[in-house]
Amino acid sequence: MGRFFQDYFLNGAQFYNLFDQAADNAVEMAGLLVNAVNSDLADDREVIFKQIDRLENIGDDITHKIYLALDKVIFTPLNRPDIHTLASAIDDVADFIHEASERMYLYNITEFTSSMIEIADIVLEASKEIKKSVNMLSASAKGALILESCRHIKQLEHNSDQIYYNALADLFANEKNAITLIKYREILYSLETTTNKCKSVTDVLKTILVNSFNFSANS
Repeated sequence: MGRFFQDYFLNGAQFYNLFDQAADNAVEMAGLLVNAVNSDLADDREVIFKQIDRLENIGDDITHKIYLALDKVIFTPLNRPDIHTLASAIDDVADFIHEASERMYLYNITEFTSSMIEIADIVLEASKEIKKSVNMLSASAKGALILESCRHIKQLEHNSDQIYYNALADLFANEKNAITLIKYREILYSLETTTNKCKSVTDVLKTILVNSFNFSANS
């Protein structure tokens, strides 16, 4: 019986640890993305893109570990569907950071627009807020702080939307090279979608606050 409860508490704690790892990994990827769009050296960017690719695989492994743990653990610290959804949501952030970097690499982009740089900065800031929120999940008393981070991410996503639509308008009005237009549009789309995925994480976090901590998301 003692071993059963020991396994229960260890297995329950591992979910928080894995969420922390996933969030940390996304922040590292976002930081590398910012470095890439601010680098003038093609060789440096190539190294960065390879690092992002490696970290994306690590993120997939972390997500897989969470799914495996869900299959093995009888009692979980959060609602089982919420654990699965949060793992997927954080993984989506990492996936779209990776997609943006892949497009930059495959399209051989040598100049990044101010809009790309601004949205990449937003991705990093939003990822840091996700990390902060996830790190507080094990402390139910910090629900108000988690909600504050969620609101900040929502505002960041709104800012990204405005930058994205203005960038598209400028692109279609002024870019005469059709191939360049398509390349830039696709990269902007991947970047902006990443901020949407960050906001999706907040939706899951707010659901967790309600389901597991009896905390009103409107508090």
